[in-house]
Amino acid sequence: MTANAPAKEDAASTHVLAQLASLLRSGDVQAALALTEAASANSAKPTEAAPEEAETDAVRRIVSPPLDTLSFIERRKSGGGYNYWANVPAASCYADECEIGGRLAEEFLTFIGKYHNNGNGALLGPIVIDMDKNGAGRGHKIGFMNTISKYAMGAAYLLHAENHAPEHPWNKCRRLGRELAEALESTGEQQFAYIAPKSSGTPTLLFGHLDYHPSTETLNAIPEIRGTPDEGQDFSELFYELINLVELAEATLDILREMDYTRGDGSRNAELDRVVALQRVLCTNLGRLRESAEVLDGPKTWVPASIA
Repeated sequence: MTANAPAKEDAASTHVLAQLASLLRSGDVQAALALTEAASANSAKPTEAAPEEAETDAVRRIVSPPLDTLSFIERRKSGGGYNYWANVPAASCYADECEIGGRLAEEFLTFIGKYHNNGNGALLGPIVIDMDKNGAGRGHKIGFMNTISKYAMGAAYLLHAENHAPEHPWNKCRRLGRELAEALESTGEQQFAYIAPKSSGTPTLLFGHLDYHPSTETLNAIPEIRGTPDEGQDFSELFYELINLVELAEATLDILREMDYTRGDGSRNAELDRVVALQRVLCTNLGRLRESAEVLDGPKTWVPASIA
């Protein structure tokens, strides 16, 4: 009895190989792959405990419905197998052909995405072959293959991405900060940006001007310091500095106004009220000073009274 078991296995293997050869000769690659999977499943049932790899492989086998579930595939009436490009709607122009090809590709991708087994993984080749055999239009091919390529590109990007780990929040902040600094520099103006965390009660992003730099001489020094007592002075930049100072003070007041004045116990934050009141006084006085300094605006030269 022990000698008969191998003989039965050999006979079964020969029968499967004969069927596989017949299917390959007829060009039905899909059916051949399905037969191969079935034969592999049957051979993976030993009398002893199966290894872990076999159990994992069995879980990955996904039963697929017949291929003629797809609208453009039909079963051949004779000879067996499938026609992989059939019943495709007619098109009146190239654009319509592209639309049809793209739509059928979406149907195909939905099918293999839901039933992602090895057999359906080899389904694209027979479809392309039968496209040529059955006279698919250029638009059909372009629309179908471009849609497939779009999804393949996305999968390839995920497959070959160097780092799948999420970016650390601080690294992201620093990266975005560098990008923002470069964008501000590209404006050609000296600006700054104030960024507050979300839900902080302040404006998320605040921009301002930094026309004054201590390292450069933006304000005209007094004649004794400059060493040119007889030259007139242009104080127009002083007026623009006052404008920047007023805008900064008003922006600070706006931030204070949007803060929560209620403590956790429900009482009023009196200290914050006092700060806001002082900020209002500061804004008022700076506004008056700016109005008074308007006389300095423009290309004017001011000379000491002794010289005039």
